[in-house]
Amino acid sequence: MAMEYFDEKIVPILKRKMPGSDVSGRLIGTAPVPGPSAALTTMQLFSKQSPSRQEVTKLQQQVKANGTGLTALKREISELRLKVQEQQKQLQDQDQKLLEQTQIIGEQNARLAELERKLREVMESTVGNSSGSGSNEQSPRKRRKAVDATDCPRKSKRLRNRK
Repeated sequence: MAMEYFDEKIVPILKRKMPGSDVSGRLIGTAPVPGPSAALTTMQLFSKQSPSRQEVTKLQQQVKANGTGLTALKREISELRLKVQEQQKQLQDQDQKLLEQTQIIGEQNARLAELERKLREVMESTVGNSSGSGSNEQSPRKRRKAVDATDCPRKSKRLRNRK
């Protein structure tokens, strides 16, 4: 397969570019295949065999710059990965705190509902007592102190432990 490619593509070009040389191949007498390398002259082929010192230096500088840039990008990627890990940990901590606070709010809502129910009962009983007996009347301030003394709100364990 490589020989066929050489015979079909390379030999006709060499025959056309170097008319004085005897190039052997299976396709002797066939027309050359047009292509990008067909436009090159023999002098151009020989002059491009070794690049100039200036080209080599320029390429070396480009390689060095690319290596430096690559190193900087790798460092930046590692720093960004660390930041992402820190933010993920912070997000987990915040989720945990949110869960705890939601539980506390739920407990407080339940306690508030219970206290409101008891307050309603006390208010209903005082309204019932005040209509039944006139001598047992108390001022609203005394009634509130009586309610507070009988129903002292109890703090949950989480609230007591946080202080």
